Amino acid sequence: MPCHKDKEVAFFGKITAGITHEINNVLAIIKEATGLLEDILSLTGEDAFSHKNKFEITLNRILGQIQRGVAITNNLNRFAHSPDHSPSTIDLNEVAEQVVLLASRFARLKNVDLETGPKDGPLIIKTHPVSLQMALFITIELFLDLTKSGGRIILSPRKIQNKYVVGIHFESKTPGDTDLFQAIISSDRWESLQEIMAYLGGTAQVDKFAPEILLYFTEAINK
Repeated sequence: MPCHKDKEVAFFGKITAGITHEINNVLAIIKEATGLLEDILSLTGEDAFSHKNKFEITLNRILGQIQRGVAITNNLNRFAHSPDHSPSTIDLNEVAEQVVLLASRFARLKNVDLETGPKDGPLIIKTHPVSLQMALFITIELFLDLTKSGGRIILSPRKIQNKYVVGIHFESKTPGDTDLFQAIISSDRWESLQEIMAYLGGTAQVDKFAPEILLYFTEAINK
């Protein structure tokens, strides 16, 4: 039987998922109205409407933001459904892309580019999705804490000697960010990361020459 804390997480996820559906409905109505305005503009000549070009540019911007909003809410919806079944089967590539989108705002605040690396085919494991996402997010936060401004963080899921790994690589643009290895292993977030990875049956290691944090996951969790 799920414990009280698990029920709280499931409740939070259910409400969040419901709200994302409502937001998507709002965005769909705005998109439909924007499309109607585009149709009307297409029937209007330049002579009849002197500001037609400006309106078309504005409508295109609105459509771009609608698409961005839909992408955000869709990812938030998938995130909200993460606690539904745990453990469950997931693709490390998809989870990495989802976390990158959800954490992108935090990276922008530090002027850091956050992205995923080249895919190494489907990387399917059975694990606890929420805890896995927490591990990736904490690693991103760890690097953001250690940089003043600027740089790039790349999440690269891959297999290393038949082991499932997500490498989180950091490229700094700040000269002062040099001794990252010592800063990483002495960070409170590093301790939290170790705890989560132990719960997931995996390990976290630091490649101080990259610099890169390597998260090793088991193919199928037993708890």
